[in-house]
Amino acid sequence: MTVRTWVVGAGGLVGSAVARTPGLRAFPSAKIPWGTDHAPEVLGEELERFADWIGDDDWGIVWAAGAGMMLTTQADLDLELSVFESFCARLPGRLPQGRGGLYLVSSAGGVYAGSAHPPFDSATPPRPLNAYGRMKLAQEELAVETLASRIPVSIGRLSNVYGPGQDVFKQQGLVTQLALSALLNRPATIFAPLPTLRDYIYVDDAARLVVSDIGRMTRLDEPRVTRRVVSSGRAASIAELIAIVGRISGRTFPVIHRLADGPYFLDLRLQASDQVSSGQVTPLEAGVGLVVQDLVRQLADGRLAELV
Repeated sequence: MTVRTWVVGAGGLVGSAVARTPGLRAFPSAKIPWGTDHAPEVLGEELERFADWIGDDDWGIVWAAGAGMMLTTQADLDLELSVFESFCARLPGRLPQGRGGLYLVSSAGGVYAGSAHPPFDSATPPRPLNAYGRMKLAQEELAVETLASRIPVSIGRLSNVYGPGQDVFKQQGLVTQLALSALLNRPATIFAPLPTLRDYIYVDDAARLVVSDIGRMTRLDEPRVTRRVVSSGRAASIAELIAIVGRISGRTFPVIHRLADGPYFLDLRLQASDQVSSGQVTPLEAGVGLVVQDLVRQLADGRLAELV
């Protein structure tokens, strides 16, 4: 069954992967002017269009928007949260007629940074340590408080998502940045201890799990809140990831280890929710290979000329 779905943030790594995943028909939304005062207004207009486009069909809304990162300023995070709050306040008054719900893309690394006793799962009490994590948790709470009495709400706490197509100019995504360093033979600067453990999930795997939850929400007879950890279930240290990138690319590259101001959360192992079972996720080595291949193509056709 194909579910008509509005992917808010379809231009990003996760959003674009969700929009192209089989099982949904993506709503052709207008471009949202993120970072401006006009964003809430345009989102409201697109919500009207979306509800008309749905008719009586099953539907889903995936909120995958947001440029927030660990180093994003508090002012930008506050703006991001206020836009989401405005959207949640408007949604109950313009719900489509069919069955459906909201899927919020959240961050496992953000909300579990200070939690105790890894590996963490959906039952672990969240304890964010920085402004980014607090903003993601605030989004979760807003979605539940505003919408959970009306429609199903799914919250996906995603681990470190990586894959082809990540914006190399934003200096984010450790897998992509390491692969780029290897291919350009330039130093990779690491700001965390090398034993730091993280879970890396290939973007198409994460998207498939999101789409699975969208379909599940259309089969519910009453509102329900579901929280899931979306991860590969495999933890890798930064040192191991550096070795994998070097091995896959066939190149060694210098590493500059420059510790940023703490606090550091060294062990962020995750216990994937029951959606993920053995054999359903892309092995890290295979995923790194796909990232390397994509970057080689981009370098060959000149799309990364300003980095060379």
